[in-house]
Amino acid sequence: MTISWFGFNYFKFQNTSHSLILNPYSLDEKTTFSKVKKDLVLFSDPNRPEIKKYLDNQTLVIDSQGEYEKNDIFVYGKNIRKHLCYLINFEGIKIAFLGEFGHHELENSDLELIEGVDVLILPVGGGDLTSAKEAIRIVNQIEPRIVIPSCHADNPSKMKLDDVSIFIKEFGGKAEELDKIKINKKDLQTEDVKLIILKSQK
Repeated sequence: MTISWFGFNYFKFQNTSHSLILNPYSLDEKTTFSKVKKDLVLFSDPNRPEIKKYLDNQTLVIDSQGEYEKNDIFVYGKNIRKHLCYLINFEGIKIAFLGEFGHHELENSDLELIEGVDVLILPVGGGDLTSAKEAIRIVNQIEPRIVIPSCHADNPSKMKLDDVSIFIKEFGGKAEELDKIKINKKDLQTEDVKLIILKSQK
């Protein structure tokens, strides 16, 4: 499975057969969308109807709580502290996507869904979203193998977001910067937590 980032909270997961898109929208008014076929598209902000017209009519659109499955991709949506978050199982790899999570700590009932996942994607840019320090507390609660920060300063946008360097400093470990990351289940058999900084592909 390959994970690519297209700015803000827009991600693409893909293997040789299937693909899943997270939040295909941007804040910069420059990103354009072509009508393409995807297996699944997830929205953590359901108030994005303007994007859905670009999606193929065979695409499964998910923007609410519940359990979903298509082409052996499993998705579990749950409201955590009034934010729509997802647990995704793709090729046996478990990914927690916290969407546009705010200034909250996770409680034990929240962790039942996402604790110990392989990959954690969470906002780190502050403002209305989780700050770098708050994100570190969440990482420590969930204990994933790989952390991918989202919602940080990339290009000029309508939101004032912190640079990802603030999160890297709080993390305290070495960050690896990649255009995209390819993950296999066998690569996750490690006790070390990897911090991956993805370069925007837009």
